[in-house]
Amino acid sequence: MQFLTLAKSNEGYLFPDTYFISKTAKSMDVINMMKENFEVKINSVSGIATSTHKLKDIIIMASILEGEALPKDRNIVAGILWKRLEMGMPLQVDSTFAYINGKNTYELTLDDLKIDSPYNTYKYRGLPPGPISNPGLEAIISAINPIKTKYLYFLTEKDGTIHYAKTFEEHKRNKELYLK
Repeated sequence: MQFLTLAKSNEGYLFPDTYFISKTAKSMDVINMMKENFEVKINSVSGIATSTHKLKDIIIMASILEGEALPKDRNIVAGILWKRLEMGMPLQVDSTFAYINGKNTYELTLDDLKIDSPYNTYKYRGLPPGPISNPGLEAIISAINPIKTKYLYFLTEKDGTIHYAKTFEEHKRNKELYLK
């Protein structure tokens, strides 16, 4: 229980990896090990220092990307989400609901989309106040290397296939075609 409390306050900055931990290790020892590994991994990523985004924002975006897209699509989705932020548009991502109420995209109801939480990206514009998970290196790299496209919307099927759209009308058509 102590580990979960300590981990929650460090969400996003505990690197997900394989660790060899002594049976006598205390919660804080494990947290420190994971934080130190995060620092080593982050320092190995080129582009963080020259990014126009703060590290906190990169980590929040990477945590969203982990839940929104498979690795092959994350750079495009990152481009869409950064573009939405620049436009002042709500992110409207479903992955934050796993953090808010434990539900995935296919379990969400219209009432869920109205939940008053700063992590509800349908209700509040901008990035959530903190990461929603501890993102891996691939997601972090995608967050700092977005691919700019003409797309503004994306829709993910249950198998992970993503369909992109430039307009809301195209997005609604994709919903009809792929989310039956």
